[in-house]
Amino acid sequence: MRNYFYLFLFLLLGTGSIAAQEPVTTINGHTFHLGDSLTIGLPHEPGERYQTMGWSKGNMKIPAFAKGKLKKHIIPIKKDMFGDIIVEPDTLYFLSLPQFPKDSLIVYLREAVQKGEVLTAPTEHTPLYPEAVELRPQDYVPALIKAGYTTYTDAAIKAYVQSLGDTELLNSIKGSAFEYQRRRAALVEKLKEAVEKFDLNRVYYLQRKFSTNVYDFTRSGYPAYLSNGFILSHMGIPAEESITLYPTTKKSVYFVSVPADRAETFEKRVGSLGSYIHIAYGKTYIKFLPAQNYVEDGSRLYNVQVDYLGLDLYEYPHCAYYHLGSGKAE
Repeated sequence: MRNYFYLFLFLLLGTGSIAAQEPVTTINGHTFHLGDSLTIGLPHEPGERYQTMGWSKGNMKIPAFAKGKLKKHIIPIKKDMFGDIIVEPDTLYFLSLPQFPKDSLIVYLREAVQKGEVLTAPTEHTPLYPEAVELRPQDYVPALIKAGYTTYTDAAIKAYVQSLGDTELLNSIKGSAFEYQRRRAALVEKLKEAVEKFDLNRVYYLQRKFSTNVYDFTRSGYPAYLSNGFILSHMGIPAEESITLYPTTKKSVYFVSVPADRAETFEKRVGSLGSYIHIAYGKTYIKFLPAQNYVEDGSRLYNVQVDYLGLDLYEYPHCAYYHLGSGKAE
């Protein structure tokens, strides 16, 4: 009797294991099975919602880098009383996360892999300048003043307030010249604190979209699509109280080294295999140089001298993982 019990238990557990390991789809050579523990990535577009997953119930925040078990639900065919199909059969995939209601996070698996919102490869990498910090819009005016391109003008003060995103404060000083004058001294002090904290000796990075040429098998990497290389982009504080910085340098990055197998994975994942041009995203690294006899012309357009150091290239706009390679400026 005991032997029959063990046989039953073995069959039960064995059947469960096979069911849990059922392959459901293969995407770019990666086979997914029911019960796989998948890691949620970042939204494809920084600061936006996830494009390839959402809640079937409620509107909770999707936790980046959380792990969930892959589940599926079969939607059966439905017909009306005349036998006509009113609902086509379909398969829905879910990620089951223990801290949320069961099977509530719907995921469109193929699209999630393509856009990097579900991770299928390691994310660890060593950037060209690990110590670099992002140059944010609220840094632009302090950087200009610290480097000697402008001073504590009314235009600089208002642009700085604009960059902080304080709509109430901005509207109050824009709506009344008297209110601006009452607040001006305090705003200057606030800006002076930011200028004091801004470090011209640090390495900063900017993020932008790039186009690469076809993969070069002789040199093992991607050349820039344009002859002037992977160039720096301008940056600005938008809207009425605007300023624009044009980083100026004689250096550029013309080539990014990428192993052939890594390049193939990238092109398959983003769907550009065989194309003559590939879209990627990069962190460009710069250091500010002090202004040399710079004279403002009232345009609020600043040609800022920088030392362009290099570039890290990534698959996605957030530049957080799926690193392709690096290139030094020359």
